[in-house]
Amino acid sequence: MGLNRLTTDWDQTKNSTMVTGDTLRKNYTDPNGATVSVFVTRLPGPFFWAVSEAQTRGNSLQYGSRRRYGGLFRLNTPAMTILGAVTAAGNVKVSGNVTINGNDAYPLGWGCSGSLTNVAGAVITPTATVSVSGSVVVTGNPPSSTSAAAADTNTYFNYGSTTYASLAAMANITLAGGTYNGMGPVVNASGCQKTPPMNWGDPVRHVPAAACETYMPIIHFTGDTKLTGGVGQGIMLVDGDLTEAGNFTFTGIIIARGTVRATGGGNAVTGMIMAAAVDMGDAVTLSGTTSLQYSSCAVQQVLSTTSPLVAAKGRGWVNLY
Repeated sequence: MGLNRLTTDWDQTKNSTMVTGDTLRKNYTDPNGATVSVFVTRLPGPFFWAVSEAQTRGNSLQYGSRRRYGGLFRLNTPAMTILGAVTAAGNVKVSGNVTINGNDAYPLGWGCSGSLTNVAGAVITPTATVSVSGSVVVTGNPPSSTSAAAADTNTYFNYGSTTYASLAAMANITLAGGTYNGMGPVVNASGCQKTPPMNWGDPVRHVPAAACETYMPIIHFTGDTKLTGGVGQGIMLVDGDLTEAGNFTFTGIIIARGTVRATGGGNAVTGMIMAAAVDMGDAVTLSGTTSLQYSSCAVQQVLSTTSPLVAAKGRGWVNLY
């Protein structure tokens, strides 16, 4: 019971807040009165070691039983194909005061480490085009390129053992298509409040740390969506078209089954955008004052933080006594 319950009620904020050697304890009680204590230790990489001990006393302290199991767990992190800051299955049109940068950068204050890996600014299918006008800067390695993978639906909807559908099923927030504004962290005396649907976490890193910095939700929209005047972090899934309509800031991953558009001023995305453009028209249209900065750190942190805990394959458990 202890090892099974660990995967069903796992607090995903522990994915990013626990470092190697950190431990935590979880306690459970079954309907017959048996008690279970689970001790979880963070291992290097995506792994955790859990020791679950159950005890029942019977009718007295002299009669009862005790059993301990150990189990190896890992984070089931989606294996996304990362081609560029923006990847599109159709044309990309950029105008106005827009910056697209595929040169890898750390989000301010995110405590990133490791090497930076530059990618293309924009990646499209071999038959699509990138058109630029106005005060536009597209940079990367190279600034733009074509790839057959940009035309492959697996790039947008299949990520190793994870899929778009399975991510949507795990969403912390599910909203109908429509217009939304005022997104931002919601905090009270007890901490970050994850129930309000407009709380999409806090991408700003404060000193001391703010309550919603570790909250990186999966946000799923079931139709065409327009966003304005808000901030968030995590993974955004849009079943239709997405429009960033001004003063919208997001750190993480945006995947749209349709198109992505940006209008107005003050739009900023740090991470990456993928637009499957199921209508095969203009997949991405950016205008106004908009910036898109690729960040491998942002991508990996939101993927790790939103990953479910699963038992390791094969014999990932052992009977200790």
